[in-house]
Amino acid sequence: MSDDEMDHRWRDSEMSTDRSGTDSPNARVLVPIHEWLPLADAERLLETAAAIAREQDAEMLVASLAVFARQTPLDAVQDNEDAALAARESAQEYVETAREFDISASGVAVLTHDETHSILELIEERECDGVILAVDPTTTQRRRLLSGDTVESVVARAECEVFVEKQREERAPIESVLCAVDGGPHSKLAAETARAIAFDTGATVTIVHYIKPDPSMNERERSATILNAAEEVLSEIDALTVEECETEAIPKAIINRSDRYDYTVLGAPTSGLLQQFTFGTVPERVNQGSRNAVVMAQADTGDTSRVSRWLTGDPIK
Repeated sequence: MSDDEMDHRWRDSEMSTDRSGTDSPNARVLVPIHEWLPLADAERLLETAAAIAREQDAEMLVASLAVFARQTPLDAVQDNEDAALAARESAQEYVETAREFDISASGVAVLTHDETHSILELIEERECDGVILAVDPTTTQRRRLLSGDTVESVVARAECEVFVEKQREERAPIESVLCAVDGGPHSKLAAETARAIAFDTGATVTIVHYIKPDPSMNERERSATILNAAEEVLSEIDALTVEECETEAIPKAIINRSDRYDYTVLGAPTSGLLQQFTFGTVPERVNQGSRNAVVMAQADTGDTSRVSRWLTGDPIK
């Protein structure tokens, strides 16, 4: 048995959903969830995943992760053992939940020593076009979703679109969405994600782009181009507001403003305060106790000209 095979085992769930006679999906989105996560918490992630999958005409592959200690040989774990059964049952429950959201889905139970490795292997082996991860800003083990190390490793290494959701503390209707765009390589996917959430919930959307005070003419023109491109993506949203704002501290401005919205969407930050904010590790003095959801969208930027083609209006394949 190879080292890779020793790190995980797949057990496909017998439960899957139909597309009720519709055409085959255009894409596949992976949603990894720990099998011991309470179903109510899992439903919040699956609801977001369903909105994104529907936007992309994708099917959902839900992976129920059962993590074992390194000293436990996975090939010695019997299918009828409690942990294996629980993982399989959880996968089936998650698929049933996806059916309630009217999304084509299948489930897989994953027995693993290394959740990061298994998620990346699933992305490759099942040819997933995207992966949706969740982090919980609380520190209790009971509610921890995927570890910060796992999420950051997948974000850094996955060769597909990646979405990271920092869940809100309490489940409540989503009535307002803030979409912060900076014109970087992930802004178009952020705008598409905001559109997906708004279509599913009927929420209002505010697009905001921050610039430094006293901008030059070129900076003004670039800002207008960025906002116009995002507005084009979200043009079908009825309640849409577009704003350009000036500030010396752009990351803090976005974080502080997020408190006024139920949901904040932004393109993947590469480092610094916004990255901490996304992963739930921003200092409390900066975060100001924000309890609202944040989703980070990271595009698969194999083509470095992607952002320039979006800003100039050329189709992005």
